[in-house]
Amino acid sequence: MITDSDLLPIDAIDQLPFTPAEFNARLTACRQAMSERGIDYLVLNSPENIYYLSGFITRGYYVFQALVVTHTSEPILVVRRYEQANVERLSYYRNAAIWQDTDVPAEVLARTLADLGAAGRTVGVDANSVFFPVSAYETLRAALPGSSFLNGSAVLEKSRAIKSPQEIAYIRRAAEALSAGFRAAHEAARPGRTENDVAAAFHHAAISAGSEYMGGPPYIAAGPRTALPHATWAGRRIERGDLVFIEGSGNWKRYSAAMMRTWCMGKPSDSVRRAADTSIAALDAAIAAIKPGVTSGEVDAACRGTVARAGLAHAFIHRTGYSVGVGICPGWGEGWVMDLKEGDSRVLQPGMVFHIVPVLFPEPDVSVGFSATVLVTNAGAEVISDYPREMEL
Repeated sequence: MITDSDLLPIDAIDQLPFTPAEFNARLTACRQAMSERGIDYLVLNSPENIYYLSGFITRGYYVFQALVVTHTSEPILVVRRYEQANVERLSYYRNAAIWQDTDVPAEVLARTLADLGAAGRTVGVDANSVFFPVSAYETLRAALPGSSFLNGSAVLEKSRAIKSPQEIAYIRRAAEALSAGFRAAHEAARPGRTENDVAAAFHHAAISAGSEYMGGPPYIAAGPRTALPHATWAGRRIERGDLVFIEGSGNWKRYSAAMMRTWCMGKPSDSVRRAADTSIAALDAAIAAIKPGVTSGEVDAACRGTVARAGLAHAFIHRTGYSVGVGICPGWGEGWVMDLKEGDSRVLQPGMVFHIVPVLFPEPDVSVGFSATVLVTNAGAEVISDYPREMEL
């Protein structure tokens, strides 16, 4: 494990995002988890997992790619020929099986596994990944008929849940860009302007402050559109009395920090004010409950209980929070790594980072939410991304 004194320069552009020591530690942890699950060969397809283990990154992940991990040899990337330069310049591992546009990519992966001796062995696949299609799975099964296939998507969960000092440094840098975006969005959120104006201001400020492309577009909605989950800007003109809801992320070296705010273009109704006060109180309760040794469910209970005592349990239809770290479109979250949710017995440890999101739907055309990105420390919790929580302009 690296220490604070070993951190790479935060603003360095043309370098791998982690030291060889950290990449090697991640591979060792991956192989350990493979052994615990009886996996001989692991095929990873999600761009987040591939980046985490190798540093390889491309916006071309919408076409098939994979990382093959064995117990003894260097991991092998399976990528499109067009991406070969990214392997040579951006990946810690340079060994690659290249497929041409005239190939069936999964067949190239199958041949790679066969050449590595996977026939008759146990192969873990990234079954939970949206980037591992059923057709690819069927191709592997047909090409390796004597092999057993297991869901290997959870192999990296433990490692990815606990962030290294370098990862935390990147999340802090992402939070700085995020704050710049929120300041600009707040200024742009005025009657007579549009949701698009708010989105443009957010993007310009966050990117100018250093953010890379975000793990997903910010959710920006005004008036009755605030009740639409995951609504993005659609040109609606902001009117006096409207609510403006924004949730977005900043990104640095593919690591995300996220935040949510709701602003009122005037004096809020009693119902909206009550929901805002409750969301803020629930956020504070969750943050206060976070410390090493408590469970995910206990943090959720602190948050959810605050909402219930305010009489708004019916308005809270969401998990309390989710892990954030590597953020690649379509989302900035790592919920599949770890959620903060009802009844979850998983235990919090120092180095975990969560986006706490007590968003409420108190009325048919209203949502109200305030959030923060929070680091679990030895002493409790540290808020990494924050912005004034006042609702009224």
